[in-house]
Amino acid sequence: MSWYDTSYRKLFFDFHSPGATTGLAAGFDAARWADRLVAANAEAVSVFIKGGYGYSFYRQGEIRYVHPSLPAGLDMVQEQIDALHARGLKAIGYYHTFNSEPVARDHPEWRRVGADGTPSPLSICMTGPLADGWMLPHIAEAVRLYDVDAMFFDGTYGHAPCHCDACQQAWNEVSGGAKIPSGPDDPGWSAWVAWELGRYRDLRGRICETIHAERPETVISFNWAYAPRQPEAVPEGVGSLVADIYPNDQAFNGSYFSRYWALLGRPFDVMNSAFLQWWGDWGCKPAIAMQQEVATTLANGGLTWIGYQMNERFDVEPAVMGELGKTLAFVREREPWLEGAEPELSIAVLHSTASHLAQDRPAMWIDETSARGAHRLLTESMLPYHLVNEATLAERLDEFQVLILPDQRYLPDGLVAQIADWVRAGGVLVAAALTGTLDASFHPTGEFALGEVLGLELEAAYDQTHAYVEVTDPRLKAGTLPMAHLAEATFALAKPVADDVQTLANLRAIYLRSDGKPLLRWSPVGEDTGRPAITARPYGQGWACYLAGDLFRAYQAKNNWNLKHVVAHLLRALVPDLPVEVDAPAWLEVVLMRQPATAQRRSRRLVHLVNHHGNRPVDGNNLCVESVLPVRDVTVRLRVESQPNAVRLQPDGVEPAWSVEDGTLVVEIPQVDVHTILEIS
Repeated sequence: MSWYDTSYRKLFFDFHSPGATTGLAAGFDAARWADRLVAANAEAVSVFIKGGYGYSFYRQGEIRYVHPSLPAGLDMVQEQIDALHARGLKAIGYYHTFNSEPVARDHPEWRRVGADGTPSPLSICMTGPLADGWMLPHIAEAVRLYDVDAMFFDGTYGHAPCHCDACQQAWNEVSGGAKIPSGPDDPGWSAWVAWELGRYRDLRGRICETIHAERPETVISFNWAYAPRQPEAVPEGVGSLVADIYPNDQAFNGSYFSRYWALLGRPFDVMNSAFLQWWGDWGCKPAIAMQQEVATTLANGGLTWIGYQMNERFDVEPAVMGELGKTLAFVREREPWLEGAEPELSIAVLHSTASHLAQDRPAMWIDETSARGAHRLLTESMLPYHLVNEATLAERLDEFQVLILPDQRYLPDGLVAQIADWVRAGGVLVAAALTGTLDASFHPTGEFALGEVLGLELEAAYDQTHAYVEVTDPRLKAGTLPMAHLAEATFALAKPVADDVQTLANLRAIYLRSDGKPLLRWSPVGEDTGRPAITARPYGQGWACYLAGDLFRAYQAKNNWNLKHVVAHLLRALVPDLPVEVDAPAWLEVVLMRQPATAQRRSRRLVHLVNHHGNRPVDGNNLCVESVLPVRDVTVRLRVESQPNAVRLQPDGVEPAWSVEDGTLVVEIPQVDVHTILEIS
C-alpha cells in the first residue's frame, strides 16, 4: 500500500503550450499556487514534465526541450515540487508521449506516418527508435533530477497503424515481409493488432522499469491503458489506473469504469473534469455536477482526480478554484467511509481481455456496447455487480452468486470447466448469443463450449440484425408491455437437447419482404422460429440460463426498457437471496461495500446510494447538471446475519427508521440528494 491508495483529493491542470505561446508563466508563483491548492482541499496535483507540444518547463538536465518562452532562470517544476512538498501535498509528474513539435522537427524519421505515406507534423512514433533514442533517457533523467511522487503518462495505449520505416521493418521481421495493413479489411489485420498491442505493452513495461530503476517508490499510471475499451491484464509495475473520461455523461462513465477497475487490485482514478466540453475550454461546471460525478467513483471504491486547465500565464480563475474546492470538501466529508472499504460481490459480468481479437473485426479498442448495456441494465435495476476479466473471474468466481456472459465468444478451456463446477455447486449462469463458440485461435467451433451445462446445441447464427423476444414465463413479464420485444443484436438458433431445459421466452423472426430484406431499417415481428429466446435449466445445485440474443447490447442500442425488466426479473427469480433490494426510481445507483474493523471502531457494511438524476442535453452538448432532484421515500432491504448494533445515514450521522424481519434489515430513507451512505455496524 502506498500514499496513493488514500489520495482521495487530487487535481489535474493541463498546461499544454505550443512553441508560439507568448507570455508563458507570466503569473507563475509556486508558493501562491500551492496555497491555493491547499485552500481548495487538494492533497496532490499534476506537475508538467513534458507537455502535449513536446516542451518541458524545467532547466536541469540535457535531454529535454525547454519551452522557448519559459522566463529566463525559471524552473517551474522544481519550484512547484518544493512548494507542494513544503505544504504536505504530493507532486504527480505528467508526461505526454505521442506529440512533440521539437522532436518532429529535429528527427523527422521519428514521426508517425499514415497509410498514404504522409508524415504527421506533430505526432511521433513511440514504438520505434524514439523510445531508446530519446524518450526513455528523457524520462530517466527527469525522475532522477526531480522528486516527483508519481508519474502519469498520456497516450501510451494502442493507436492506429504507423507506417514509418521503423514500424514497417519491425513488422517485416514477424510477418515475412508483408506490408502493414491499413485497416480491418486488409489481410493480416488480426495478427497486426495482436502484435501492435504487444509493442505498447512492452513500451509501458520499459517505462516502468526505467522509472523504478531510479525511484522504486514512484507510483506509475498510464492514461486509458487497462480501461474497459482496452481490457488488458495490469502488470506489476503499474501502480494506479487512470482515465480522463469523456464528458458526455461523467456520472455514468465514472460508475462504468469503476465497476471494472474495482477488482483489479490497484487504486484508480476516473478523472472527471470541471470544464463544459473537452480539454480546451475555460468554462466551468457548478460544484453540484462534479460532486455527482465523483460520487459514482467514490461509492465504487475509487479516488478523485478532477481535471481542468491553466491559461498561458499559469493561472486558474478563482471562481473555478472555488467550485473545485467545494467538490473536494464533499469528498473529504466522506473519507471515513472510503478508506479500506472492499466491494461485496454478488453478480459478475465477464469483460474479456481477449475481446480485441475475438471480435468479428478485431480492433485496438474493443466494442463496448455489450459491457455498457450490461452496466446500464444492472445499475438501473439496482442490482450490484462488477465487470471482471478472465483472470479475476478465475480467481474469485466462488465469491459470486451470478455470472453473466454477454456474447463472450472465446472462453479458455480451464475457465469453462471451472464455470461448470461452479454452477453445479449452486451458481447461476446467464450466457448470451454466441458465448463460447470460438476456439483459442478465435475460429468458430460450431458449438457452445458450455453446451453440456446449458443443455443446448448450436444450430446457426440468426442471419438478421434484429429479432423479437416473446416472453412466455409470467415471472418475467411484470412491468413490461404484452408484446414481443424488439432486440437489435446478434441472435443464435439453439436447440434444447436436455429434457430439463425450460423455455421462458420464444424467439420470433422478423418479417421479410419477397426480396428477403427487412420491411424498413427494422422489421416488425415475424414468424416463430421454433427456437427459444430464453431458457433456464437446473444444473446440479445451480441454474444455467441462456439468452439467444445479446440483450445487454440490445438494451444499449435501442433503449428497449422492456428488455431491462425481463433480464432483471430473470435474475431475481433464480437468485431469491440477492443481498440487497431497493425500492426507488431507476436513477439511484446501489453499491455494497465492507470496511474492516479498526482500533477505533467495529467492522461495518455500507450501502452507497448515488443519485444519477439530472437534466439531459438535447442538442449534442455534454451533460451539465445544475440541480439534482432528490429521490424521496427510499426503502432498502439488506440481508443480514445478525441484529445490527447501529444503523446510520452518513455523512450526516442520522438514524433512520429501521427494523429486522426474517434476516432482512429494512431501512426507510426519507431522501437521497447526491450521495448517501447507509452504515450498518
